[in-house]
Amino acid sequence: MPAFNEERNIRHSIETVRRDAPYADVVVVDDGSRDYTARLAREASATVISLPVNLGIFDAIHTAFIYARRMGYDAAVQVDADGQHQPSELPVILGPVLDGTADVVIGSRYLEQRGYKTPFSRRMGMILFANVTSALIGRRVTDTTCGFRAYSRDAIAAFASETGVDALDAVGLVILGRAGYRILEVPATVHTRLTGKSSINLVRSVVYPFVALLSLIPVLLNRRLVRPRPQP
Repeated sequence: MPAFNEERNIRHSIETVRRDAPYADVVVVDDGSRDYTARLAREASATVISLPVNLGIFDAIHTAFIYARRMGYDAAVQVDADGQHQPSELPVILGPVLDGTADVVIGSRYLEQRGYKTPFSRRMGMILFANVTSALIGRRVTDTTCGFRAYSRDAIAAFASETGVDALDAVGLVILGRAGYRILEVPATVHTRLTGKSSINLVRSVVYPFVALLSLIPVLLNRRLVRPRPQP
């Protein structure tokens, strides 16, 4: 659960996971928050990894993958700290990973209409991402940016590597898809954040798609990631 200045939401987010998925270990990566996010997360009995400065969402999630790999988890689920995701749907997200049919499972906001409304400027970028990603990995993907995802042990190891630092969202899906990792989408219910504002403003939502597309160029030019062979 990556978190930056989420003191108004973090306790509710953790307690909801505890209620709906009591079997899960809750790990919060505090991305240099300037408020009481870390303290409140600890009071809610979550494991907290505090970064000394704000590094951004990608590095926060990369830190979580490194932790998951070191702890030897068979699966990990990414959940936002702002209350947007519904932990009661964790079995749906985790199921294909646990039964060995997928390495990455994305909770898609667009496979079914469940009331989620995306601002027009962001939706255009998402459609562009989805179409490019689908073409490059040879399978349909509708939502490359939703932060409700499950990962297998192999996918955790791939994202925890040095390659994983800049290999999230559409770029990461392209890297894994071209390496033969199995990517699956399932419908997910996503709510508006409980309180506060998203760090993705209008300017960032317009600029980010172009930056991400440019970052795909070296991915396509470089040698493909080789998926490790399963351990006997």
